[in-house]
Amino acid sequence: MSNETTDEQRALSTIPYHELGAVHPDASVVGPTERYYKCGGEKAADLMAMCIGLKTFDLREAGNVDVEPYCSMKLKKKVTPTQKHFCEEIRRRCILEGLVPGPKCGNWEKKKCVAWLQAHPLDNKNDRAFVIAEERKLFDMVTKSDLEKEDKSEKKEKASPWVDTQPYIRLIECMLDDSIRESFLEMHRLGDREELDARNSEDRPETVFESCARLFNDPNHEVFSRCLPDLHFTFAEVLDCCFDHMPGRITPDEVKRRWGDCRAKLIKIIAKWELSGNGFGQRVEEDDEFGHMGDDELQCGENRANFLDSKTKEHILYLWHVSDDQEILKNVLSVISESCAASTLACSSVAPSDNASARKRKVDERALGFFRAKMSLAMHTMSRAAIWKELRETQEKLFESQLKVMKTKSTNLSELYMGRIRMLEANCTAIQECLDTLDCEEALNPRKKKKKRKNVPTQVRVAAGVLDSDDSDDSDDEDDDEDDANDPAGSKAASIGY
Repeated sequence: MSNETTDEQRALSTIPYHELGAVHPDASVVGPTERYYKCGGEKAADLMAMCIGLKTFDLREAGNVDVEPYCSMKLKKKVTPTQKHFCEEIRRRCILEGLVPGPKCGNWEKKKCVAWLQAHPLDNKNDRAFVIAEERKLFDMVTKSDLEKEDKSEKKEKASPWVDTQPYIRLIECMLDDSIRESFLEMHRLGDREELDARNSEDRPETVFESCARLFNDPNHEVFSRCLPDLHFTFAEVLDCCFDHMPGRITPDEVKRRWGDCRAKLIKIIAKWELSGNGFGQRVEEDDEFGHMGDDELQCGENRANFLDSKTKEHILYLWHVSDDQEILKNVLSVISESCAASTLACSSVAPSDNASARKRKVDERALGFFRAKMSLAMHTMSRAAIWKELRETQEKLFESQLKVMKTKSTNLSELYMGRIRMLEANCTAIQECLDTLDCEEALNPRKKKKKRKNVPTQVRVAAGVLDSDDSDDSDDEDDDEDDANDPAGSKAASIGY
């Protein structure tokens, strides 16, 4: 093929490559190469091996991965054929050309395989058109991907200066400029009705963010940083922050966003600096001297740079120093007091009326009374049950001791058992007196009982045959137990020992 491009080739180069098959008379016929490519999963490495020995209509060597855009691909390995791909392509072309048996290429080097494929290119017109069209699709796709990558890199390079210090220095100097100082100091002032109604008017005055954006975008507005080598090594020399070194124009919304980000980071750094003591007392945000770096603090040296973390740049220190030097640090911070801020310590609430408070207090007292009554009843029930249990156990021990006295024949043991019997009788008497005291208190302070459903007397139910006589006795025992449980109890018996 000649290296010069003919008129026919130039005309064919303008035809979309997916339509190149229409140039050939047998374009509708699926060739063996197309079938092999699709059956193999349409792998890019197989396609690039098939392209060896072919040239496109613009005289570009098809399948050459050592030129652009393939050589700069991030996933170049996926489109680069290996020695295994070359050997398979050699065997396939030998079958198509009838070169059987073909060369034994299993141990060939990669260069020798490529040279053999270049010497034996595809002859079938349909196969050639298909391979060139598919390779062109891959070429266009990789080229488009590279263009998108370049576009992203350009945008990144355009925005990358905001990672540096100079754009922020220009923003800070413009925000604290004397020409917009009055607007800056009244930034958080609540406007009157006329100012609020004129917010959308064309004649309204500029906001501080619009004024700052105007100064920032003015090429004639020259800004130079201060020389502050003790503050940070970045400011050891004066930085030229002219508009030509900026990433571009800035909008008022972007000024507001970046300024708010600087303020938020500055508040955190100052809080850490104050919390450390900085050589003297720990001031809080409500103090007038909060964040002020005076001569007293400088006795220990300039150490504010030590409070920068990995995500905070040195322009925050510059904002701190400049605002403190101009005595407007309090306006820059503009921290809302906790007394009016909605936080976990101070949340807005509605004060209830006196009537509502009285009703709520009455309900709370009533609920507290119910709770105390229930607790008292529970404690009385538990105490009375404990006293009864103690009385029964004491009586059982007394009965056992009396039996042992009757069975023993030893005088010494009899005297010992008699002493134990006298002690148990005294305990039983004391416990019984405690129960009698509780009964007297219950009689003097009767409790209101809930109205119960009128039940049919037990005798009537027994006579009617609904209950047996044994069941009636059990029912009477349950009633007695219920009365015992409801009686109040004291704590006198708890101190009685054996």
